[in-house]
Amino acid sequence: MNCKLTLLPVDARPVTRDLPIHLAQIGGWEIIAPDKESLGFLKEPGKIEDHRKWLLQTAGEVDGFILSIDMLLYGGLVPSRVSAASIEELTNSLQLLKDIKVRYPDKPLYAFSSTMRISNNYVNEEEKEYWNQYGEELWAYSYHSHRYEKTGDGSSKKIVDQLHIPRGILSDYTETRKRNFKINLQLLDYVEDEILDFLVFPQDDTAEYGLNIREQEVLAGEVLERGLSSRVLIYPGADEVASTLATRMIYQLENETQPRFYPFYSGEKGALLHAMYEDRPIAESVKGQIFAAGSHTVDSAAEADILLAVNVPGKAQGDLALQKHLGGVHTADRNVGEWIARLKYYLRTKPVAVADLAYANGADPAMMKPLLEQVNLLELAGFGAWNTAGNTLGTVVSQACLRHLAGKKGLHTERKHQEQLLARATEDYLYQTVVRQAVRKQIDEENANQEELVKLVSAEFLKEVESFKEETGFDFEVEDIHLPWNRTFEIGFTLRR
Repeated sequence: MNCKLTLLPVDARPVTRDLPIHLAQIGGWEIIAPDKESLGFLKEPGKIEDHRKWLLQTAGEVDGFILSIDMLLYGGLVPSRVSAASIEELTNSLQLLKDIKVRYPDKPLYAFSSTMRISNNYVNEEEKEYWNQYGEELWAYSYHSHRYEKTGDGSSKKIVDQLHIPRGILSDYTETRKRNFKINLQLLDYVEDEILDFLVFPQDDTAEYGLNIREQEVLAGEVLERGLSSRVLIYPGADEVASTLATRMIYQLENETQPRFYPFYSGEKGALLHAMYEDRPIAESVKGQIFAAGSHTVDSAAEADILLAVNVPGKAQGDLALQKHLGGVHTADRNVGEWIARLKYYLRTKPVAVADLAYANGADPAMMKPLLEQVNLLELAGFGAWNTAGNTLGTVVSQACLRHLAGKKGLHTERKHQEQLLARATEDYLYQTVVRQAVRKQIDEENANQEELVKLVSAEFLKEVESFKEETGFDFEVEDIHLPWNRTFEIGFTLRR
């Protein structure tokens, strides 16, 4: 066994390409991926033909494959929403999966394909050009047409009837959805035919109703009817899926038993809340992400191999990037102090990983300060607090599993593990919670010169990093600070320890 996997990521961002690579190293595995330059940029698609050639050229040297269907067919997640490719072209392109499986029948082939999201705003940065005029109307059409279909509520039908969306635009949007959905249905055939060994349909930014939810329901019905429930999963997530699948595949190839998890929460009410951009209670998302990685939960700390400390909001999850619903997080409905005390108690005898879900898009400052004061971050089995609840959970579960594997194998990869703990705290807390808001207050991002923007971000970020190092005593350096998509929403950097 080469202890090497192929990853075709959904795009070139650090969290989708680099993070799975770094996490796999904790477990003693190497992941190879195409060069960042070939993976596209926002709506600019990746080099599809180059990727196909690369996959075939490198297939002989790896033990398994993890492929983003969005990158394989459309050139990336964002291009999948705007691509003009026909269903015939896409179907032909899928044949590559058969070619790989015929040549390497004993190598596991995992794939993930997004259920196309629908954005509730007028921002067309990641959507078709007409989104800046009809984005909210298209979202309303999606939501209320499905809601009326499910509930029969006439108020939703009235909203749909009163929407003013040009027929050509509505037709273009719905036909794009139908095309992508047909591809997802074909992927189920590939699972039935044992070409794909495992398939995930991640739900990117979802709600209770919508055309995407209708598609999910149909897919779920097909999965149940075809008896594919152990090989096809549908759950909220997107950017963390490659890390989750890599973890699952590594354990499969190592023929090792996955660690069992016991989750505990900073608030009982919060565990039952729906996180923003997700369609189910947080407690169900926790179980879903653990199951996607190949494991399951248990009913007591004594039975568990890893304890998952989940910080939840009190009344409602906030969004730090959008500065929404911030008042519903730190309420009397949760007890962060007792949760940290419990965490410290468990750390005496068990590995504990922390998933901070109090906010979307950043760490909870009301939790981070006492946590850093009372707990050594570097003793945790995993840490994350970025973007959606699914993004955080998938990352934390993967890191904790791979550290567990490293311990079983007697690997000396603790330095890699600690670097990832510091990287997540640095990005999720210092950047997403603190620096991003400070920068946005100082500069008009839409009209800013890119060089000026990066300079400001770097200065503010390094300032916070130095303060963090002084307060914690951690010794590390941050280099190569950049904005992967020329915006402040995400950041890229290299952390060295």
